[in-house]
Amino acid sequence: MAKWKTYDKGDVLPEDYKKALLHLMSFQADSEYAGAQRVAENHRFAPRPEEAYRLSKKVMEEMGHGFYLWNIMRDLGVDVDARLHELASNPENPDPKKVNVINGFRKENWSHFFECWEDVALFSTVVTPAAVAFLGQYRDCSYLPWARVSVRIHKEEQGHMAFGVWASKRCIEFGGEETKEFMQSRIPKFMQMGLGFYGRPSTGDKKSAMFDLYHEYGLKVSKPEELQAEYMELLESRLGDIGFAVPKGVEADYDMRIGYEASEEMTDVATA
Repeated sequence: MAKWKTYDKGDVLPEDYKKALLHLMSFQADSEYAGAQRVAENHRFAPRPEEAYRLSKKVMEEMGHGFYLWNIMRDLGVDVDARLHELASNPENPDPKKVNVINGFRKENWSHFFECWEDVALFSTVVTPAAVAFLGQYRDCSYLPWARVSVRIHKEEQGHMAFGVWASKRCIEFGGEETKEFMQSRIPKFMQMGLGFYGRPSTGDKKSAMFDLYHEYGLKVSKPEELQAEYMELLESRLGDIGFAVPKGVEADYDMRIGYEASEEMTDVATA
């Protein structure tokens, strides 16, 4: 039996629930598309045709995630065409009054993390496991259309994680021990992003102001601490598979706000 009351397509949603739902979904939908734009920019680092091809597949799937979620939002009265237009016509600095793009996927924050193909490989190796853990919780969320589409998104994010492992191994295959050492030294900057992905703790002085509400509504079903544990398990497995060590003493970067909670106050998402 479900822990939370669930809602399906066409159900009348309580106003506060709908506001919270659209707040979270708009950050995911808009940011999935913006994230695809950022990933596409990393094509400039691709060293070989196969790497470029596989990165292109990731771009397509990330845009698909935005498309799936925008379709759900459209059913709830949101003008998603306007959101796409803003992102497509102003990719480098979309208006925060028109779309909700997380800090980490804004170009001014994203670009300085990437200087070479090794960084591209490490992002999918080190940060994407956090996406697998974080987005996986929505498969059990209380809004059933979102839960259903999250099954596909979760599966594709697992594929993006596998791409990172493959790309990292290829870097070492072609670059040898020197490249492996170079990549090991760059893991912490991406691990900071991964550790901050699932949001601030659910308790204590640094507690998220919004988590309790999302959890009460069954929109975020896992506590940040649970997601952190899942992330670290995935990360240790993938890094070990490649031959990397897990860095010690890395602290989360919450300012990147990757996990679709970019403000402590909910903003209204305009509906028709």
